Amino acid sequence: MGDNPDKTKPVYKREDSSGSSAAGHLDSTGFSMAKHIDRLFPSASSLDNVDVAAANTGHRLHAVKQEIRRQLRAQSDSHQQQTQSIEATKAAIGELYTRISEMKAKAQTSERMVFDITQDIKALDFAKRNLSQATATMRRLQLLVSGVGQLRQFKEQKKYGEAARLLPAIAGLREGFAEHMGVRAIARLDDEAAGLQRSLGSMAFQEVQRGFDAQGLLVGDAELMHQACLCCAGTEEQTRVKDLYCELQLRAYVAIFQIGDDVSQLENVSRRYAWLRRILRNYAEEHAPAFPDAWRMGEELSRRFAHTTRDHLSETMATRDIDVGHLTAALADTLAFEAQCDKKFGIVRRNGAAVYESSGAPAESFVGSVSCAFEPYMAVFISGEQAKFEALVRRFRSEPGDDDPSLNVLASSTDLLYQFRESLRQCAALSTGQAMADLAQVFAQSLSNYARSVLVHALPRISSTTTAPLDALRRACLVANTADYCASAAAQLEQKIIEKVDGPLREQVTFAASREALLSAINSSIGALVGGVDAMCAPALAALTDAPWHDVQTVGDQSEYVLLIASAIEAATSVARVSLSGPRYFRSYCDKLASRISERYMTAIVQCKRISEIGAEQLLLDAQALKSVLLRVPSIGADDDSQPPPTYARIVAQGVGRIEALLKAILVPTDPADALVGRFLLLFPAAPRDVFRHVLSLKGVKPADHPAYLRVLQAHQRQTQLDKQSEVDKQSEVDKKDQLDKPSQITSDVPVAAVPSAYATPDPRSSSMPVHVTGRAPASAPLVSRTSAGRANEHSRFGSTAEHSAHLSPSTHHAGQSQTTFQSTTYANMPDPLGITSGPSASNEQCSDIDAQSPVLASLAANATATRTKINENLRKFMSTMRRP
Repeated sequence: MGDNPDKTKPVYKREDSSGSSAAGHLDSTGFSMAKHIDRLFPSASSLDNVDVAAANTGHRLHAVKQEIRRQLRAQSDSHQQQTQSIEATKAAIGELYTRISEMKAKAQTSERMVFDITQDIKALDFAKRNLSQATATMRRLQLLVSGVGQLRQFKEQKKYGEAARLLPAIAGLREGFAEHMGVRAIARLDDEAAGLQRSLGSMAFQEVQRGFDAQGLLVGDAELMHQACLCCAGTEEQTRVKDLYCELQLRAYVAIFQIGDDVSQLENVSRRYAWLRRILRNYAEEHAPAFPDAWRMGEELSRRFAHTTRDHLSETMATRDIDVGHLTAALADTLAFEAQCDKKFGIVRRNGAAVYESSGAPAESFVGSVSCAFEPYMAVFISGEQAKFEALVRRFRSEPGDDDPSLNVLASSTDLLYQFRESLRQCAALSTGQAMADLAQVFAQSLSNYARSVLVHALPRISSTTTAPLDALRRACLVANTADYCASAAAQLEQKIIEKVDGPLREQVTFAASREALLSAINSSIGALVGGVDAMCAPALAALTDAPWHDVQTVGDQSEYVLLIASAIEAATSVARVSLSGPRYFRSYCDKLASRISERYMTAIVQCKRISEIGAEQLLLDAQALKSVLLRVPSIGADDDSQPPPTYARIVAQGVGRIEALLKAILVPTDPADALVGRFLLLFPAAPRDVFRHVLSLKGVKPADHPAYLRVLQAHQRQTQLDKQSEVDKQSEVDKKDQLDKPSQITSDVPVAAVPSAYATPDPRSSSMPVHVTGRAPASAPLVSRTSAGRANEHSRFGSTAEHSAHLSPSTHHAGQSQTTFQSTTYANMPDPLGITSGPSASNEQCSDIDAQSPVLASLAANATATRTKINENLRKFMSTMRRP
């Protein structure tokens, strides 16, 4: 006890952090003994603690074994507990199954007991039900036997009232025995009841037949006849009674209105309806008590009358000539009669169907019962309306009449549209079928005739000798306003007819042709208005043509004829501004006026005898003044002086641009011819021969010398085509090189010269401009793209675009200057695949000087191509050297 414990057993030291990690290392699946020993004894000096390490390991082993034994013991105890729980659960389930089986057996026993108890009750219930049915059947059979006996007695005594009240009860009893017709006694009783009912119906019919004489007058007892009618209600005898009565009443009608007599004609159709009203009045006063109210005998009589009248009228109209007035009057009376019948008998339309207003039961409307006979003959009415409108249009053409200034339209248009409305109202009252669709076509045709025969015919013919041209212009504006008013009314009329006409016929209603005719009349009115302004400007343009432009020595202010044209345009435009109703028509007037004045000005210049270069400069100045006048046209008479619309400004620019192009061609001297031809090709890329001849004639070139100039023009055109083909070929070669040299291409910072679309105005201080053939053009030398100019569209026979004209100086000559030199060099820059721009090539289309040196240019172009090829080859070699490692 007193010994030192350190000497009796090994000392266990708690492992440090490294030891803890070693213990954890022992638990790993990838344990390595060598690494573990190296970790415990990292050096030779650590072997002194081998006993301590062995003790620690033994203690660790002991602890692990204790933990294993504890875990095994716990697992064994848990297994025993689970086994006991399973056994207890099985025992509980067995007990529950036993109890359920006992309950099921008891339920089956109870069910057998209940079935035995209720089986007798069910048998008693079935017996009670069968007994009740047999009792009820016997009671109904007793009632049927009694009813048949009473019915036989009532028949013998002719007691129709009692028999009528008994018949529904017997009918109900007979329906109850429908399943027992196999019983001979019941079948015999049913046959007897049916025979009695038929016999009573026949007796009732005979009673009604004896109650009326051959003229349809009541001679029997109305009350007895009423009771007799009740006996045959719902049988075929009821139909026989109705047929008998209607035949007796309509016998006189057929005799009076025989087909072929005058009284049966269309003009006497109102007498037919008057006859029916008298018959219905007599029915209501005398005959109505003889018939049940449910039979609606008055309505039946009216319906039979309608069918008979329809057949009579159809046969009459098929065999006789029809008068339009009689037809419309008869149809109007017929429609009124049909509407009165619906109202009298309480027939209304609800949700598109005809019903009785009192009960809501379905009914058959009288609408169309007689009027349908008129439908095949409505073409006569349509023909009459068409003839009326044609006569009206002829009268408007021959007798214009007085127009109301406050209406701003022709009075005839309001009269025509009023007649349209009246005719449509009448047709809508007569028919909404094919007749209305045909009437719409008549309206459209009449409007087209009115536009062509009246409106276009009413346009004034204005000339330079017209005494009151402004009044004539107001008349043209009035016609345009009338056509616009009629077009709007036609659209409204079309929509109204579509709403009224029957659905399947709506696609036939169209006023497209009439609207086109009215729009054509509007265009003719605008044309007449512009023609009037042209006539007012004719004296001024004649003064331009007659002026001696070849003797003009100096350029002064705008000419006097320009002032005359401006005053005429301003006066006419003021009238158009006030008189035209629609702004779109005023815009159309402005556009057409600008085009017409430009064309007339061009024609006046072409008709001049000879124009000198100074005269051409004066005419250029006048053209600019005319352009200013035309640009002010849209704002004449307006509240604000706004800029003209862009579209209108382009029209003016194009028209005046053609004039300026012609005059600038006249500015070029005729000697040398290449200069004149080159300038002409700049101004007119399409090179029209007739315009070139006009230029030569206005410059005073004799007709005998024209062929020489034309040959020069042809040579320039041929050279231009060759140059274009050469450019295409070069471009094709360059494209091929691009495809071959694509991997070795580099980008150069050298900019490519821009190519504008027009040529620049030469500096007036210099007498000549240098022509650059090779090398880069100086920054101050503008370039011209002849190719883009060649693609410009020709808008007229004098054809340069306004863009070309805008780049031309209005005056390139000064007093005393005899010759003008202008920049006409073209540089067509070919794209270089390596980004290096070689010297620009000159085009032979632009400059007559270059055309004269075309062989030199060809050699220079060849040298430039060779130089470019050599540079490309050197660059490719340089690039391949740079790629080497």
